[in-house]
Amino acid sequence: MNRIDIINRIGTDYITSNIEGGEYSYVQQAGSRDKLINALGRNPSHYKLDIRFEDEDVVVLVETKVKFKKSDEAQLKDYLDEEIAVNNSKKIIAILANTGDDKIKVWQGEIDNDSVLKYEKVIDTMEHYKNLFVESKQNDREKVLRNTYALNELLHKKDIAEKLRSQFVGTTLLYIKDQIKKQGASEINKSLVQRLNNLWEAQSENLIIAGIKETLEGLLNGSENKTKKIELLQK
Repeated sequence: MNRIDIINRIGTDYITSNIEGGEYSYVQQAGSRDKLINALGRNPSHYKLDIRFEDEDVVVLVETKVKFKKSDEAQLKDYLDEEIAVNNSKKIIAILANTGDDKIKVWQGEIDNDSVLKYEKVIDTMEHYKNLFVESKQNDREKVLRNTYALNELLHKKDIAEKLRSQFVGTTLLYIKDQIKKQGASEINKSLVQRLNNLWEAQSENLIIAGIKETLEGLLNGSENKTKKIELLQK
């Protein structure tokens, strides 16, 4: 499938090139190579993506090869990581597509074995790729129950009294939500989880607790009896 066919299929209205030849440069988007390195946290080997599409909060990244191979996945991962770093972590579909035949490989959100969309066999429309994220929002009831049980067991082992657990979890979730917002993320994925883990591993317990207090104080701005509420929460 050639480049023009791919663009026509996904949708010409959604293509977003920023350099000559119709490619998308993350150096151009970041403002300079140094700014890209700073945003990414490393020096990428690749930064010129073949084709990029965007509609609302979903982007589709397409890298074409005559016949892609396993090693090409690292190149596509560079583009996905750069997309997250410079474009506020939009929801991402990443595709390797052959120009020598119609073979493609599609990932959702990450480039790893767990994120491969095995049933995606042909290039589809932007509307189709947007719908993949709508479907993924459906709650897995069994998974929710398993996670709730595991969390309750963990809190029990940490000697957090049962009557305080809901307040403790609620307070912690407000802090995590605030941190996700500060990361500019639009969804929770493996990359975001790793970034947050790295952040907290580098911080002391006192610094994390101070961050939670700061979040609560910000949320209570304008609230009646703010001082009293903060005092009660800290207990």
